[in-house]
This record gives sequence, structure tokens and C-alpha cells, in this order.
Amino acid sequence: MAVDKNKKKALDAEITDALLDDFDKFEHFATTYWKQIAGVAAAIVIGVALWVVIADARKTAEKQANDAICNARTEKELLSVIKAYPGYPAANDARLRLAKLYLNEKKYDRVYEQFRALRASDLPREMVWRINLDEAYTLELEGKKEAAAAKFAAVGADVSLPDELGCEAHYGAGRLYFELKKNNEARKYLNRASVIKPGMYNQAAVFWVSQAKFILVRLPESSQKIPAESVKPPRQKL
Repeated sequence: MAVDKNKKKALDAEITDALLDDFDKFEHFATTYWKQIAGVAAAIVIGVALWVVIADARKTAEKQANDAICNARTEKELLSVIKAYPGYPAANDARLRLAKLYLNEKKYDRVYEQFRALRASDLPREMVWRINLDEAYTLELEGKKEAAAAKFAAVGADVSLPDELGCEAHYGAGRLYFELKKNNEARKYLNRASVIKPGMYNQAAVFWVSQAKFILVRLPESSQKIPAESVKPPRQKL
């Protein structure tokens, strides 16, 4: 037992000496390099302070930009905020409102200009799909039904579209071809509009399906054979 106590005392002494030695080394290091240590510490403090200031400034700037964009109403105001804050996501909302304003004024070329600018920005694909459909509607309002039908058909050809947008696009194409008395094309796209994913209920998609079926029953019998894929019946019972 006495031996163990002596060993423990010796070990404790070694640990104490090592700690004291480390303290001495640190004291010597701190005494020798205190200016450098102080400089690094000051740089860290200044860096953190600058980061906080920059973050606050960005939040303030973003809030100012969003407020300015939300408050813009006239063409002049909307153009001004788009020019002033082109990099802010809210600027896309300003472009959409500007396009609507031009649409109400029947300035169709300017509507398409805003659509092009929106597609060129970093938009979610859901917004791009909606813009493409809006462009088809704009062509129709302009009186360009043939071009509008083709645009609807092109949008509907995207297999990644969700049911509601795919049905809307195909219905738009079929409806316009029906008005143009192109019954074979009308039947093809209206039948496509009547197909939605089985086992899923999508209220918006079901609406377009019902609209497509309403026109389908009014179509005269075709004198031409329609490809089987285009007369595929709906896979979901309404």
C-alpha cells in the first residue's frame, strides 16, 4: 500500500509539473506574441461585427425592395422597380403585374416581352409552365387562334406537367381546334385532356376533363380514322 501511495504521489507530481510547464510555455508565448494575439482577436471581433452589419443591411435593403415592388401599380412605377431591383425574386411579381396591365390595354407585344424576360430569369418550372399557358391565352385574346391552339398543344406535350396543367393545355388546344372546325385535331386533344392518372383525384384536372367531355359529345363524327392513342378513354371515373 505504501508503494502504491508513493507511486500515486509521484504520478500526481509529474502531472502537476507538466501542467505548470504548459502554463509557463503559454505565459511565455502570450508574453512574446501578445501583439499578434491581440491583432487576431481584434480581427475576429471586427469580422463578426461587419458580418452582422452586412446581414442587417441586406435585410433592410431586401425589405425596401420588396416594399417598393409591392407598392408599384402604374406602368411607370413597375418599370422603375424592375430596373432598380432586377435581382430580387419579387421583381418577377412586378413583371407579371406589368404583363397583366399590358394585357388589359391590349399591348400584346409588350405582354410577350415580359413573358420572355420572365422565362429568362431563374423561375421555378411551375411558374414557367403557367407563363407558357398564359402566353397561349394571350395569343387567343389577340385573335390568333391557330397560333394559340399550337401553343396549347406544345405546352401539353411536356410529359412532366402535372395533371391539371396537362389537361388544361390539351383542352385549350382541343377547344380552339373545335372553334376552327378542325374536328380531327379537336378530338385528338380533347381526348388527351380526358386522361388523368388513375387512382388520383385532382379537382382542377377533373374540371378540365369535364369541359373536354362536354365538347367531345358535340363533335360530329369524323370521316377520318383517329389514331387509337388519341381516342383513349379517361382512366378515372368522374
